[in-house]
Amino acid sequence: MSGPFTVGASTTAKGKSTASVEALDVNLGISATRPIVPTPFHTGKLRNTFPKEFLHGLKGELIELNWHERLNDLYWFHQTDDLALNGKQHIKALRDYLSGEEFVGFMEKITGTQLARGYLDIAAQRYKKGNHLLCHDDDVHRGKLTRRIAYIIYLVDEDCDDDRYPTEVVSHIVPEFNSIGFFLTGMVSYHTVEEVTVRDPARERWSVTGWFYGPITSDTSACEENLPRLSSSALPQMLPLDDQIAAENDQTEWAKWISPDYLKSAVQSRIQDTFLEQSSVELRHFLRAEVFSAVLSDMDDSFWAKATLQGPAHLRRYLEATPSASPTVAGLALFLRSTSFARLLAALTSLDLISASQQVRKFERGHYTLIHDQALEPAGLDATISLQKPKLADDDQELAWEESWGGATHYIADKDELLRISPESNSLSLVLRDEGTLRFEISMVFIEQPSDEDEDEDEDEDEEFSAESGAE
Repeated sequence: MSGPFTVGASTTAKGKSTASVEALDVNLGISATRPIVPTPFHTGKLRNTFPKEFLHGLKGELIELNWHERLNDLYWFHQTDDLALNGKQHIKALRDYLSGEEFVGFMEKITGTQLARGYLDIAAQRYKKGNHLLCHDDDVHRGKLTRRIAYIIYLVDEDCDDDRYPTEVVSHIVPEFNSIGFFLTGMVSYHTVEEVTVRDPARERWSVTGWFYGPITSDTSACEENLPRLSSSALPQMLPLDDQIAAENDQTEWAKWISPDYLKSAVQSRIQDTFLEQSSVELRHFLRAEVFSAVLSDMDDSFWAKATLQGPAHLRRYLEATPSASPTVAGLALFLRSTSFARLLAALTSLDLISASQQVRKFERGHYTLIHDQALEPAGLDATISLQKPKLADDDQELAWEESWGGATHYIADKDELLRISPESNSLSLVLRDEGTLRFEISMVFIEQPSDEDEDEDEDEDEEFSAESGAE
């Protein structure tokens, strides 16, 4: 065996494919009866499966198709339309072979799972620099059938290999030209496509992917009792507001933390008008300059060294710190979940807030949050203070956050994006979410350094302080 995902002997192909190919003849020559990686779900990889000439012809046909950018909380990549009815010669030959008895029967034999005939999903994807597919399970039903085996036919460059990965890590299938990765799907078949971080934007991850279907069984049923349960720690914890500050002392307390402009009644009135009209508003330079500077100074490496990486991966991935690790951060956190701050928010939004959840979060490359039916946030007001270090131009002017860096917060209803907020240093964003509005933070992507490779890599990080308050 040449690697941890090889199934039995290497596969061989007979015959050559030409531009006029009408049928794909592949000799599978496999002696093994099961994938080499049986847990946590069966996973395998077939190498050298097709004639190279055929795959080059296939890729040439795919290049000519219309490609669509797919972007939401779970993924960002480029995809063709469904290839089920595409009549191009190589595409049709591949589709006919994959759905034919020889290959379907072979997949049944090595996985031990029953597959339905005549049901095959097939499309092509291209992952460009920064593209990704986050953790998910592929558990999708289609009438009386369900997805049983996912497959990926890799069309990456032929010199793309797995030298960067330890061979003992069996939880990775590395893209390799002319190979098929596959795995059984179900409610816990969690997997991900890692972010493409190549420096050459012309280098892309090409593949043709899809699913084989089979009958629904007891282990694939989506009944409520079969669904894995989320830990209560993964759900928002709403707590009463701290009421140590009397209302008559509000102005003094606000002045300790907040820029003076936001304490003027005329400014508050204009902000409230904007919020009532748009259900959202962003307040720049919200904290006093000296408070913002002190918080950034305290949020150093030692502060985040005590942070906890939050999961599970199919719901979220980011660092969460305890405010008490810094007296300054602890004081600010206490103020942000106080009745005094709630009264300020009432002046800005006209909302009466009685409870809050709060997190101190840091998003680095590969961190994200996802929408999940079992972890829906209660309707309320999202109050998020963004605390990443400002990035300055040569003239010391602060540069705006670039969309290509990722890290934005997206608000959606059904399939429509209602609002997108990019991180901005020392800003407070206020967004009212009703029951039909969901949010997610998209994955951070690799950020090219603007000058020397030795330059401080703080630009790769987005430090975010957020206090989400429930409104009633």
